[in-house]
Amino acid sequence: MKTIVLVAIAAFSSYAQQLLSGPVPVSESRAVLRVDANLVLVPVTVTDNRGGVIPNLGRTDFLLTEEKRPQEIVSFSHETAPISLGMLVDLSGSMENKIAKVHTALGALLDSLEPEDEEFLVTFADRPELRLPFTSDPSTIRTALSFARPAGSTALFDAVALAVREMRSAQNRRRVLFVISDGGDNHSRLTERELRHLLDEEDVQIHAIGIHDHMAGPDEARGPGILEDLARITGGQHHMVEKIDELPAIAKQMGLALHDRYVLGYKPTPIGDAGTFRRIDVKVVQPASKAKKYVYARRGYRLP
Repeated sequence: MKTIVLVAIAAFSSYAQQLLSGPVPVSESRAVLRVDANLVLVPVTVTDNRGGVIPNLGRTDFLLTEEKRPQEIVSFSHETAPISLGMLVDLSGSMENKIAKVHTALGALLDSLEPEDEEFLVTFADRPELRLPFTSDPSTIRTALSFARPAGSTALFDAVALAVREMRSAQNRRRVLFVISDGGDNHSRLTERELRHLLDEEDVQIHAIGIHDHMAGPDEARGPGILEDLARITGGQHHMVEKIDELPAIAKQMGLALHDRYVLGYKPTPIGDAGTFRRIDVKVVQPASKAKKYVYARRGYRLP
């Protein structure tokens, strides 16, 4: 059966191309979604208001539209699978008084990982740095950050682009970037628009813990919006945190959600034109008598 990989051509700056350069294995791609005989597969996570995963949903509990047109869900599954996880940690000067919170969030997330998972570490300040390539030993990530000292500006967008490149060598099908930051960016060569276009092409989900305080400067003030946007367009979660005692429970819940997902399959009707971005919206039936459910899914894909 022929498999078509959805990709798109984007115009990036020379530095963006440098960040994303390097060999890409033949088995990997810059794909948002894979289409097998015109079947689009959409990963979806569903949680309660505390971030806990909601199990036992069926096909009829979901409503899916493409370009506001209802689509028939022709395949459905619920799976718990190992993940390839890229951890992005902000070590810019604005994080100096938040480093204890960074270690708390990171530790709680690492404790939620399974033996079959793999993870890598990117830190960023003036420039992003791959501190540790893929490993199956979470303790090495703790060690790599043991003596980290925040300083410098913030190149968040460049860090995400670097992590996308590293993720292309992942072994697991489910690929997640987890950002711990205050969300500001004042030193990236990649623009926010270029990064958004890149993420439209990638099968990578971004989750974020935003560590914020009341003394935020103008760059940090934009932080919550930036992190929320990166999470939203890739189907991930974003939680803003001020108190350190909130972090362990939030990070643990998010760690559990990383492994759990529903996969909805549909055959687009009608099929769009080549090069167009197709917007997807996934909702869950919300009975009035039950607690609200929160749905996390990609916002769409681009046709080749």
